[in-house]
Amino acid sequence: MIEINDHRLINLRGKNSSYVLRITETNHLEHIYYGKRLNHVDQSEKAIVEKNLTRALPSLSFDERHPTLDLNNMCLEASFEGKGDFKEPLIRIKGIKTLDFRYSGHRAYPGIRRYKKAHLPMAVAEEFNAETLEILLKESTHDISIILCYTLFKDWDIITRKTIIRNDGDNEIEIDKCASMQLDLHGSSFTLVSLAGAWLREMRKERRLIGQEKITLSSRNMSTGFESNNVFALLYGKGECIISGLLYSSDFSTSFEQSPYSKLHIISGINPECFSYRLAPSEEFESPESILFYSDEGLENGSELFKRGVEKLIMRGPWKERLRPVTLSTRDIFSLDVDENKIEQLSRAAKAMGFEAIVLDDGWFGVRRERNTSLGDWYVNSMKFPSGLKMLAQNIHRDGLLFGLYFDIETVCQISNFYKEKNEWIIGSKDRKNYSSNEGDFILDYTKEEVQEWAIDTLSLIIETTKLDYLRYEKTRLPSEINVDYPEEFAHKYIMGIYNVLNTIARKFPNMIIETSASGGCRFDLGMLNYSALMRVTENTDPISRIKTIEGARLFYPVSSQLITISGSPDKITRKETDIETRFNASVFCIPEYSLDIMNLSLDETLAIKNQIEFYKQYRNVLQTGKVITDDDEKRIIWSISNQDASIIIMLYLIKELIPNDSKERLFVTQANENYKYRIYSRTHIQSEAEELLYPAEIECYEAWGDAIKWAGIALSEKDGGVDLQEDMRKLKDYSSRLYIFRKIDE
Repeated sequence: MIEINDHRLINLRGKNSSYVLRITETNHLEHIYYGKRLNHVDQSEKAIVEKNLTRALPSLSFDERHPTLDLNNMCLEASFEGKGDFKEPLIRIKGIKTLDFRYSGHRAYPGIRRYKKAHLPMAVAEEFNAETLEILLKESTHDISIILCYTLFKDWDIITRKTIIRNDGDNEIEIDKCASMQLDLHGSSFTLVSLAGAWLREMRKERRLIGQEKITLSSRNMSTGFESNNVFALLYGKGECIISGLLYSSDFSTSFEQSPYSKLHIISGINPECFSYRLAPSEEFESPESILFYSDEGLENGSELFKRGVEKLIMRGPWKERLRPVTLSTRDIFSLDVDENKIEQLSRAAKAMGFEAIVLDDGWFGVRRERNTSLGDWYVNSMKFPSGLKMLAQNIHRDGLLFGLYFDIETVCQISNFYKEKNEWIIGSKDRKNYSSNEGDFILDYTKEEVQEWAIDTLSLIIETTKLDYLRYEKTRLPSEINVDYPEEFAHKYIMGIYNVLNTIARKFPNMIIETSASGGCRFDLGMLNYSALMRVTENTDPISRIKTIEGARLFYPVSSQLITISGSPDKITRKETDIETRFNASVFCIPEYSLDIMNLSLDETLAIKNQIEFYKQYRNVLQTGKVITDDDEKRIIWSISNQDASIIIMLYLIKELIPNDSKERLFVTQANENYKYRIYSRTHIQSEAEELLYPAEIECYEAWGDAIKWAGIALSEKDGGVDLQEDMRKLKDYSSRLYIFRKIDE
């Protein structure tokens, strides 16, 4: 609940956390505390408020009446330039170097405030458990107001933040910066956990101590970006952690400054290097929403609670509560060489193997036979599909499968009818001879309402015609030559246009699965999760190479939202060979889709995949909604996932390198309930004919109590490498794996 003490001390009190600020005698907003829940703040105010009895020279005093008040050495809710506060400011206005915003009033009310920009992603669920606080700040010499908006979801210990700038004057102003959140914390021992990488190796976890140097996480390519994700965690104290992120899918910046006075200053929002915004009289600008979460249970447990909150508050529509289907994609089977006969044969084979959905990927539209043609021509290729999409969809539905389609509706190829007919909708000047290119394509200008309307109408027509179950919404083009009248406004207005399209489609077709992707993890963020049920983690199909990416994504994003691909071997990118069992075992801790030619598999592989699908369906509820724990050392990777009461636990054992004559291994099941007795077995490993001739049977099966396997561990059977191969030995090689299942025995 939101508690306000004599209109000066404010406590946003969640289930286990408190966020405390106060209105000072100078009407600044001072940040007092963020951490474990405080129940009697009003009776402890004098003790917990920082004293300002002196200041260090040559710092600036705020004014003559407050000679010891140094804004630069205060924890504030909003910093501004020009009055002695030299920290990164919350906002900047072009042409104004001194801003003095002071408290002018506040309003607290139940529920969630929806502002004018309805298309911005928001945490909107469980409104009955939410409270909102708006604090109004006014500038003393300029007709500009700021609203700091806090929404408390008390049951989840989540606070969302945003900043609204209002032009109260008669002249246009230009915003150079508008961050969503400022967070000033007392202390100097903070560890930052963030996600960084590149295409095909996205979201690798980085961990570093924050020193006095400035650290910035950012993107500049009109998306969240491969290089840095916009969710992070701070670790400090005895197991305390703060997790924060932006509900935003474009250029962002989050900076961390550790002062010499044991204070950490964090600013997060739109990247100011790529942004400005003109604000007419009486207009408002609303920043993207930022989310804050606190836990005193460490990062592992804290991240699980944070992800549960994300699922409940940010994800929308019926699919956030539904189990995801087992899907077969044509992406790596046919590439662009798709046609009606191939898809219908594939559909029948998919049904026989147990698949539940088939997604027709690239190549079905225009005259698409090469990658530099037809994007923009979103009508079916009648040479490939003479019966049309409607008939194809009906046949797939008749087979009992869901039907999905690929779109890259933000991109246009120069070799297309659309390019000739709607040239004025494409970004940049008419002369595009020297433009930077990705296979001869261009970006549509989604700042234009007519482009948004065209996209909505185009998607709606095909969705309605085919009764589409699954929309694969791709983005493949990075921006270049943003030659428009106001380029610094473009990126934000562009993503607002995309949000409008996705929001409209999601509301119009609520039962359709929407998957979003931008060449893999380039748009993997909480903003997209507001509209999509699935986001593609990476385009890397090597199950071993992408392990670090999956571990990073799992830190802040629900398992049920993470899509990855099980493809053929050798892998198309790394050329490494991996057995079909390990490709599955290393993928089930996300939402796996298959993309391999099931009509031309060996009998062993066909049987293996059928068994994999049966197993996945049997344990899908645990795999998609359970609690995940990861452990990675030099020799092996151990992942485990359990249901709520730990009556079912599934554990991945993946060996990195088979070391001969190595130490015997124990498997410690930390998620086990000590009071349960478990039956333990390894998921059936389908042996090839060659393996059957070479190796004895491999069977591991035990019964044991939870306390034993948690603390004493399971003594695993030996691996290959001894004098001889004996029955029950594990036949392992480099980068091979097993899945272990633990089921409670009801006695």
